[in-house]
Amino acid sequence: MTATMEHELSEALGRQKDSFVREGFPSLDVRLDRLRRLANVLDRNRKEIVEAEAADFGGRSRFLSHSADILGGLEIIRHTSTQLGDWMQAKPLDVGDPDVSVELSFAPLGVVGAMTPWNGPVLISYLALVGILAAGNRAMIKLPELTPSTSGLLARELSREFDAAEVLAVQGGPEVAAAFSRLPFDHLLFTGSTETGRKVMMEAAKNLVPVTLELGGKCPVFVGRDADIDVTAVRLAHGKLLFAGQVCVTPDYVLAPREVAERLAEGILAHAQQLYPSVAGNDDYSAIITERHFARLQGLVDDAVEKGALARQLHAEEARPAASRQFPLTLLLDANAGMTVMREEIFGPILPVIGYDSFEEAVRHARCLSRPLASYYFGHDKGEARRLRENFQAGSLTINDVVSQLFYEQIPFGGVGASGMGRYRGIAGFRTFSNLMPVVTQHAAEATLDKRRPPYRVGGQAGE
Repeated sequence: MTATMEHELSEALGRQKDSFVREGFPSLDVRLDRLRRLANVLDRNRKEIVEAEAADFGGRSRFLSHSADILGGLEIIRHTSTQLGDWMQAKPLDVGDPDVSVELSFAPLGVVGAMTPWNGPVLISYLALVGILAAGNRAMIKLPELTPSTSGLLARELSREFDAAEVLAVQGGPEVAAAFSRLPFDHLLFTGSTETGRKVMMEAAKNLVPVTLELGGKCPVFVGRDADIDVTAVRLAHGKLLFAGQVCVTPDYVLAPREVAERLAEGILAHAQQLYPSVAGNDDYSAIITERHFARLQGLVDDAVEKGALARQLHAEEARPAASRQFPLTLLLDANAGMTVMREEIFGPILPVIGYDSFEEAVRHARCLSRPLASYYFGHDKGEARRLRENFQAGSLTINDVVSQLFYEQIPFGGVGASGMGRYRGIAGFRTFSNLMPVVTQHAAEATLDKRRPPYRVGGQAGE
């Protein structure tokens, strides 16, 4: 990272801020036009985007890429465009005084920065850009370096649709990311690891830049005693293996009644085998992003087995090409707190299944770890579900499914504690990237207001 590059980033931010001040708050039509141009990028480059992601990952489900990134991105834009006019309307607030009227107005912040991760280089970038532009801001976005083909394509196509004073895509490695996080934005959104999130927040604090952090953590699955084990198994197999577990809300470990833990593990493997009759060369089964990440996953399994866990692997007998990074689903029975896999976010197709003797024991186990981005419960016991709703802190709770909270743009997204702060997506994103500005109008007559001014009279006598 050269001083020249850092200077260029600062200059680009300055141009966006100047343009924002010069042109003022954008109208609904201007905002809708920006969203339309975002849609153009996806619509015009459907095949190229899917192929770029497949190349960056060394194998990524083209069907899922098209469904999540292209169709999902277009749905985000459609929903926001439909609702935006209503979101922009000032909302009345009753303060209980007939002489005062108050409206809550949503004003743009100015220039918002976004740093997006490699596991969702298109969809997560669009979640950020749609919310930022809908709120009337200018955007600078740091695209992930581990997906160079996808990031390069997005940067090129965004520059075709937008002047750099509206939207600017930035590429580069960790040094560029560090410099980006030091810029005096009006708001900064970061999506990534908890460790990096701490660094980003420290840099942003130097300029008093407010941040929204979407991080991660170990997302638990609680299986109740009355859960349908077969239904639980198929939904866990499907949800865990979306993009080979490289999703921030992927189930990280399962807590199940001790007497059914092994049967649940067998069911997950059986359903995974139906979903993926093979792993090697299977276009539906996504690869791990880099050799380093693949080696880390293998290290987690080796450490757990060495410390007493029993590993059960999907298609363990299958020969895989040396260059393949398709890591097979691996279930770990008898995992414990001394294993690295139970201390770090897994972010891959490894799933510890841990038996418990009481539901309260399961909740205590999960509460010993950092607050997760998501939590899941399978079962029909209203008391158990209420126990999680009222006493377990997580970014979200999904009942009798996993990952499906991602499928609806209306649902606010974000974490709590070590898994993040702030919410975005849909109206939550519009509000996060807006300044909630009360507009107060005084209607009282001067004679009424004069009674509130000195000299103050108590009991009819001044000064008494």
